[in-house]
Amino acid sequence: MKLYQKTWLYFFLWDAQGDEFLEYNLPYPNYLLQAQKGVFIGWLINGYPGTKQSREYFNDIIARYIIAHKKYKPERLPYRPELARDAIKDLNNTHELKEFQNLPSLYWANKKKIWTSESVGTVDQVFWAIKLYTEELIKEFGEGTPVPYEMLQDYAFNNFFDKKDKSTLRAKCRNIWNWYDNRGWTIPKRREWKMTRRERALTNAKSIKEKKRRQILNAVTGIMKDEYIKPDGTWNIYKLTKDLGMSDNTVRKHIKELIQEGIIPEKIIKDEGLI
Repeated sequence: MKLYQKTWLYFFLWDAQGDEFLEYNLPYPNYLLQAQKGVFIGWLINGYPGTKQSREYFNDIIARYIIAHKKYKPERLPYRPELARDAIKDLNNTHELKEFQNLPSLYWANKKKIWTSESVGTVDQVFWAIKLYTEELIKEFGEGTPVPYEMLQDYAFNNFFDKKDKSTLRAKCRNIWNWYDNRGWTIPKRREWKMTRRERALTNAKSIKEKKRRQILNAVTGIMKDEYIKPDGTWNIYKLTKDLGMSDNTVRKHIKELIQEGIIPEKIIKDEGLI
């Protein structure tokens, strides 16, 4: 009998407290160790990144985790945690990757097709994680100073799963390195502004709405989107409500808006080869 394979998603967060996972309503970790300079944290995941599709799904979650915790300079540790250490441990429970869907996602696929994954039709979060890391290096080195290509490649190889030849990750690193090299190793300027209390309240309310919209959109456009399609091709509101922890009205409202805006179809038609 073949045992069900499991994979550790294990990270180190610099200068973290250990409760940062609560911000995104992530499952309680299987391993948590508070160290002098940060936190070791890990989850035991059902499944293994042995196929192209599973690697993409694992990498998507890893990238979103890294982006969400960017200020802690997260590193994925490509080995099992040291279970003998005096850490908080729970080895009786395992998790599914879909439990991490509350992590933020960058959804600019319609505007920047070069940063999407052709095989799954979703945003290439790995590309963006490497890109944001590159910007941190530019800040550290000083704008105008080239970043060694090897630093991008080492970062990608250490954090993400790929085939043994690492060709996909190398291609992403080359594209990013060339993009900044062509722009003299500068970071695009972003507009700054001051907000009144009322404007900030409106912005916060809008952010909450956008966060829920992104979570729903991630679910119905991600690798596991088929789980949210009923046999008749319509969207499974009940399952979305249950998995995302939102109210029925919230899910229905956003699904209706996404359909009206033409971002998702009202019904998935089998004849089109979509299911």
